[in-house]
Amino acid sequence: MKNLFAKLAILGVLMLPLTACGNNDAAAAVPPISYSFVSTITPRIGDIVVIGEYIGTIQPNQQVSVIPGIPGEVKSVHFAVGDRVEAGDILFTIDSADIITNINSLEAQLAVQNAAVSAAQTNIQLVDGSAMQSQLLTASSSVNQAEAAISQAEAAISQAEQNAEQARIGVEQAQIGYDTAYQALNDTTALFSAGVVARTALEQAETAHLNAQSALDRAKSGYYIAAIGLSQAQQGQIQAQQGHVQALEGLRIIQEQTPAENRQRAQDGLVQAQAARNTVSVNLEAANVRLDDAIVRAPISGVVTMRNIDEFGFATPQSPAFVISEQDSMTVSFRVPGNSIVHLQLGDTITLYHGNAYHIGIITEIPVLVDQSGLLTIRAGIANPPGTLLGGTSVRVFADAHRASNVIIVPLNAIHYDRGVPHVYIAENGHARRVQIEIGIFDARYAEVVYGVDTNSQIISTWSARLSDGTEVQIVQNEGE
Repeated sequence: MKNLFAKLAILGVLMLPLTACGNNDAAAAVPPISYSFVSTITPRIGDIVVIGEYIGTIQPNQQVSVIPGIPGEVKSVHFAVGDRVEAGDILFTIDSADIITNINSLEAQLAVQNAAVSAAQTNIQLVDGSAMQSQLLTASSSVNQAEAAISQAEAAISQAEQNAEQARIGVEQAQIGYDTAYQALNDTTALFSAGVVARTALEQAETAHLNAQSALDRAKSGYYIAAIGLSQAQQGQIQAQQGHVQALEGLRIIQEQTPAENRQRAQDGLVQAQAARNTVSVNLEAANVRLDDAIVRAPISGVVTMRNIDEFGFATPQSPAFVISEQDSMTVSFRVPGNSIVHLQLGDTITLYHGNAYHIGIITEIPVLVDQSGLLTIRAGIANPPGTLLGGTSVRVFADAHRASNVIIVPLNAIHYDRGVPHVYIAENGHARRVQIEIGIFDARYAEVVYGVDTNSQIISTWSARLSDGTEVQIVQNEGE
């Protein structure tokens, strides 16, 4: 339709000279066209999303600094930066010749100390005599058994008290049941005598009374048995305590038969020998740990991102020898203004750009508080990242910065500005009417119109220098939206 009107207009212009050649007066009588041909669009309801661009930093989800447990000369190195390692792989080894020499010496010392402990034990046996030692062991065992018997008796009393309490409660409940059945029987008997109830009801009441009587008898019997059990448990406790006293007395008598001074010297010798042996054992265990530390293994699977040692160099616990980053998944962190947080949610997709390639991330962490600069640090996970996305790499991050949903949107090319104030022209009753509007957010094509137009407005989308408020217009096409 627009092309048709344009052709008609051109045809009319071409015919003007022909008419003028035939009659100059008639040509002068044709009035010039005073209106503009325009196209219009109708605003629609839609969404606008403004994508923000941020600078993000790639970080591994897990990064471990491998610090040697001991200092020493590096004997061998098995991996370089960029190599893939698995948990347990040997990263490097430290010269352990001195450690092995120390271990051999300590093992020899331990053999000597074991012999000293055996000699001290033999000395105690000589002081006490084998028979005396046996008696001491027997008496000590009796004391231990008596103490165990007391513990068992206390447990038996506790259980018996619980049984007695449960039996007492059973008697109370059975007594209530009996009283209820007895009263029911009396009531039913009276009703039967009055002819109100049948004999069957009376027989049921009598049966219930007999059952309740039997239950009460059983409960009383159970309570009696529980009381006997409690009494027996208490008696057992008394006997266990008496046995413990007797066992202690027996041990005291046997101990007093051994010359205290000689036995004390022998006992002191045994304690000293055992202490010396323990010291050597602790040193030997520490030396074996140092030997294990000489072989340094990867604590996690990942990629070597830093190596600070070389073969025949020196390793020290004061600085990491390797840094290993877990590369199966990475995290990108980026900072956004606090007012953008309402447009981002956990699980939202973001886009990363690095090395002429785009990658997808999923938001995994959104803080609830802004920092002093008014920004929030967002974190997103990157599954199966390429090898080029190493820890510390800077990337461009694209994420939703602003969003407006179910709002009136208008193409940007239909909006005009006068001294910075936005307005549109509406085709209305054959004329253009200038309408001031307020713009919300906008993207590369559309703008949100907060007020000024609605979905029924016919906004003029064509531009003309003749277009102004009140200009006569003729719509040649409604482009719609």
